[in-house]
Amino acid sequence: MPPVTVQAIVLRRRPLGEADKVLTLFTREMGKLSALAKGARKPTSKLAGATETCVRARFHLAPGKTFWIVTQATAERARARLHRLLVNAAAAMYACELVDRLLEEGVTEEDLFDLLASVLDELEESEHPTWTLCWFENALMLQQGYTPMLDACARCGNEVEGEQVAFLPEVGGVLCASCARTVTSAAKLSRLAWLAWRVMNAGERVDFPGESTAGELEHAVHLHLRYHIDREVKSSQVLWQLRQELLGNETYPPIPLP
Repeated sequence: MPPVTVQAIVLRRRPLGEADKVLTLFTREMGKLSALAKGARKPTSKLAGATETCVRARFHLAPGKTFWIVTQATAERARARLHRLLVNAAAAMYACELVDRLLEEGVTEEDLFDLLASVLDELEESEHPTWTLCWFENALMLQQGYTPMLDACARCGNEVEGEQVAFLPEVGGVLCASCARTVTSAAKLSRLAWLAWRVMNAGERVDFPGESTAGELEHAVHLHLRYHIDREVKSSQVLWQLRQELLGNETYPPIPLP
C-alpha cells in the first residue's frame, strides 16, 4: 500500500515506549485508523503539537506492519486557547471520546467529521460549553437516525400539552400527561425546553436559554444519546465534576448504566 496524505482529528493518543505515541485518528478520507508517531513525546519533536487530542492536522502516513506510521504532520487547528479553558477542554475531550466510541475502523463518515470539526471549533470560543455540547449530541443523534418523537406522545400518539413535558428514552420521545403518570423515570422538561428541542430537531440553532432550561435539555438529550449508545462515556463524569467545581452551576450528573 502506498503512503497517503489525510486530514484528521486526533481522537485519542496513548504513550508507547519511552518517546512514541499511538494515535487514534479520525480522517476525512479513510475514516478511523491507528497511527504510530515515533518520538512524538520528545519536547523537541516536530510531531509533538500536531499529535495532541482534539487537534486537526494534515498527516502524511506510511504503511507499517501494525499501524500506519506518521512521517510528517502539520497542525491546521492546534486549539491552544481551548486547552486554557478547563470546562471547554473537557467538553472537547468528551466529544472526541464519543465519536471514537461510535466509529468503526476504516468507515468513512465525512458528515460526522465535519460535525466534530465544527463543535471543536465552537468550543474554543463558547461561553456555554455544555450547551454547545448539547447541540452536538443532538445533531449526532439526528445523523445516526435516532430522532426523538417530540410533536406527540410517543406511546399513544395523543397531543402533548401543559407547562411540563416528560421525556422517556425507552419509548423514543415525549409522553402526554396521561401516559406520564404511569412512569417514574422520565426526565422533566419545561415547555420552553421542549420547544427549544423541537427547534433543534428541525436543524436550527438555539441561543443559550438560561441555566435552568439549558440544564433540563442537556440532561434529556444526554439520556437520549446514552440510551442508544448503551454506555456512559467516561469523560462525561469528568466534565460534570469540572462544571460543578469551577462554575457552580446546577446540572445533572451522568447516571451509570446498570
